[in-house]
Amino acid sequence: MRRAKAFLIAGLITCAVAPARAQSCCTATGSNEFGVVGPRHLAVLAAQIAYDHGFGSFDAKGNYAQLDNAEVDDVTFTLGGGVRLGTPLLQLHGLVPLKLQHRELQGLPGETRGGLADVSLTLRATLLEDGATGIDGSRSESFVPTLEPFVGVRAPTGRSPSNSETPSQADVTGDGAWAAVAGLSVTKYVTRREAVLLGASYARRFPHDVKSAGGKSLRFTPGDEIDARLGLLHVFDLHWSAQLGATGRWTLPASSDGEEAPGSDTRRIRFVAGLSHFLTYPELQLTASLTGDPPIDGIGKQVPFAGMTAAIGVQRNFVK
Repeated sequence: MRRAKAFLIAGLITCAVAPARAQSCCTATGSNEFGVVGPRHLAVLAAQIAYDHGFGSFDAKGNYAQLDNAEVDDVTFTLGGGVRLGTPLLQLHGLVPLKLQHRELQGLPGETRGGLADVSLTLRATLLEDGATGIDGSRSESFVPTLEPFVGVRAPTGRSPSNSETPSQADVTGDGAWAAVAGLSVTKYVTRREAVLLGASYARRFPHDVKSAGGKSLRFTPGDEIDARLGLLHVFDLHWSAQLGATGRWTLPASSDGEEAPGSDTRRIRFVAGLSHFLTYPELQLTASLTGDPPIDGIGKQVPFAGMTAAIGVQRNFVK
């Protein structure tokens, strides 16, 4: 166990000292989403490193239990970037995540594996833009939010569970399915310093062939995903801001050869706190966040590893 921990820490240090440009999080001129070009910016380069430790799990009935005789640790290094497409109204942005995972489960040898996870590419439009002046009843334009619909694709570049080569599935870094994603992001400054952040998306995951334990080929259809987020942003000054919020993901039931798999739907609700600081405004931005699964029955369902995630990052914004 000590040897596996040492290897994992070495991987974390290696990623942490690599050149980084990372997560955007909140200010009047910055995006509140990782790798997304912020208002009045031309492009962005971002990188983030996150460490996740599993403390428990949620079963098919939503009951939470601590992990016994098990150790689950993940390190994810994500590169992101976006660029305006010749107009302030359109941008293209993408994510490339790399994972290092350690699994030490009861009855199985400890294993550490790494690799590319599922990459994504998204086209986003800005239909409306908030002036970030806060709501003023005497000015109708002050009620206008920033409204950004988006469509994208997620590619199965990570190793899927059906292709795992380890008993603990430590090498699983993706879900094996192509996905088409559509959603909407909304930001509204209620005052000059406080904003409400909303987001929702739907991911259509497409069927693919898998092999059963007996070698039989099956047509597997993973459940579609519904994601939602709610955040409250406070801007302290030109350089500092903070964010509190929650995220939720619901996965619809999966099916195999046209037959629905009972109890295959999932639910995961997490709470997040974040802090952002501009080293040089508005170009260079540091972020940090802490995200966790509350150990409360019913808040999750079919989550094998629930715990805490700590992330840090740097982001380079390119302006006019």
